[in-house]
Amino acid sequence: MIPRSKLSVLAGLLGFAIQAITFASAAYDVSVSNIYLTDTETEVEDIVAIHNSKPFNVTAELEWAEEIYDEASSNLLVWQLFIDGTQQAEGTVDLNDSRALPTSLNAGISTVEKSGEHVVEVKVQLDEVTAENDRAYRSFNAGASFVPLIFVLVLASTTQMVELSLGMGVFVGCCMITGTITAGFRTMLDTYILEALANVDHGFVYLFILFMAGLVGIIEKSGGLIGITHALKDYVKSSKSAQSVSFFAGLVIFFDDYANTLVAGASMRPLTDACMVSREKLAFVVDATAAPIASIVPISSWVGFEISLIQAELDKILASDSDPDIKTTGFTVFLETIKYRYYCIYMLMLMPLLIASGRDFGPMLIAERRTKVYGRTDGGPGAALNAEGEVLKSNNTPSEDTPCKWWNMVFPIVMLVVYIFYLLAYTGDDGSGSQSFVDKMQNADAYSALLWGTMAAALTAVGFYLIQDKHMDRIIFFNVKGYISRAKRGFASLKNKFRRTPDQDENTEGEEEVHARVLMSYSEAMTSFLLGMEKIFGAIVVLTLAWASGAIMSAVGLDRFFGEILKSDALDYRMLPTLSFIIAMIIAFATGTSWGTMTIMFPLVLVPSYEASGG
Repeated sequence: MIPRSKLSVLAGLLGFAIQAITFASAAYDVSVSNIYLTDTETEVEDIVAIHNSKPFNVTAELEWAEEIYDEASSNLLVWQLFIDGTQQAEGTVDLNDSRALPTSLNAGISTVEKSGEHVVEVKVQLDEVTAENDRAYRSFNAGASFVPLIFVLVLASTTQMVELSLGMGVFVGCCMITGTITAGFRTMLDTYILEALANVDHGFVYLFILFMAGLVGIIEKSGGLIGITHALKDYVKSSKSAQSVSFFAGLVIFFDDYANTLVAGASMRPLTDACMVSREKLAFVVDATAAPIASIVPISSWVGFEISLIQAELDKILASDSDPDIKTTGFTVFLETIKYRYYCIYMLMLMPLLIASGRDFGPMLIAERRTKVYGRTDGGPGAALNAEGEVLKSNNTPSEDTPCKWWNMVFPIVMLVVYIFYLLAYTGDDGSGSQSFVDKMQNADAYSALLWGTMAAALTAVGFYLIQDKHMDRIIFFNVKGYISRAKRGFASLKNKFRRTPDQDENTEGEEEVHARVLMSYSEAMTSFLLGMEKIFGAIVVLTLAWASGAIMSAVGLDRFFGEILKSDALDYRMLPTLSFIIAMIIAFATGTSWGTMTIMFPLVLVPSYEASGG
């Protein structure tokens, strides 16, 4: 038996050994995991390219093997900043000044003077432990950041091909930030295009647009588009009335500009063609109604997208100013901007005046005269043509025996509006029971509501068409006798499957033709849904390239260039709206997409405008 005194000695030795092991294991192990630069003048973080002679701040991110203080250490972290191997700055961080080990350190401010590739390196040392990391950057003069935009402008104005223009702009920008054509090509595809596709918010927009186009395809196949034309033809007999109905349809479908264009354009085209309205005029009426109404009504996909961009910039403001003198939610800021949206308001006022007066100007006057003088009822020379120069025809028209009824368009659209409103309120409900409708709209998840609502409307439309049978140019709802008859014929067909002769098969097919058939089968609905999505593929490509273009414009530093102008002491902040308008006009003309322009412009002007105006 071991004496108690010896046990005490052994326990003391064991405790001392454990403490020694703990101190030994608590030795610091630090590494530099990443380096990023921040433009000091505009405070744009994680810049991709450096502008010559423009100061930037270097930040190093640190990783610790264990976040335990080592009492035996000096606790003095020494850092050094190198640019192209030349030391630019150094300093120390006393770990005793903080309750936690630092995860990042400010490694000083530096500049570069020559264009080309530069290596930014940060080294740290703590006792005997050293770590380092470096990152290569390309630099060029600030004015060179205009090069991708100039490429887009020149190609857009000369080729009239927005896809080529945006694609070349992204490619040129990628070559600038990588330094070579091959690296630029790879970066364009696996970074900027891929990130535009992989972004979750972008995915919501993609799916919503595709589902909406699929819904329009189903409605077209059901005969609803032609049916609404037939229903209105007794009331619409002149060019003015056809344009008025098109304008009204644009006001009704206010929740999305793409949906507005797809539905109003497709449904009104037969009507305006019959009234000798040129396709150019129809396109103008639809587009000049779709965008303005979607951008001032608080419940639309356009506004949802815009609010997300506003909120992203507000978050940047909140990061630097926790108590700003402005609203801090994107929705409330949007509401305050409605009264300043002069183009949208004036265009919605101008359109009825143009229709009522019958006045046209310039190329539109020529297009209208060519259609009316020659009595064209096919949309005139402005109708879209295929590669052979012939008027494009849809591959999704209803079959010849399909009765074209107006309700097959109206019902799905009404349900679409109901679903979207309900889901906006549902996603914005915080469960407190004290919210107003506006509060719910403010907190709503517009992306989810539009996505769910569009798919729900498409499924509802398919179900609505499945309960309709067509027979002898009429529609039969809930044709129970027809369901029973089809079931009997199906069982009989299965029973006699292996006993039929070819003559019996031909006779059976002839008998099937006299029976009522479902308005649209499930296979027809799927096919028409996919055909509708196919028509919008070009818009998806443009939208993807626009997002990638916005990212590359920021990467080359165009946002910093404009930010310096907007924050210049020589610029009166009251000039910001005019300057922003001019810049947006140039970008919109170059890219041909308002969504892309918003993506580029909000990061360029919102935060700099706030800082230049003092909030």
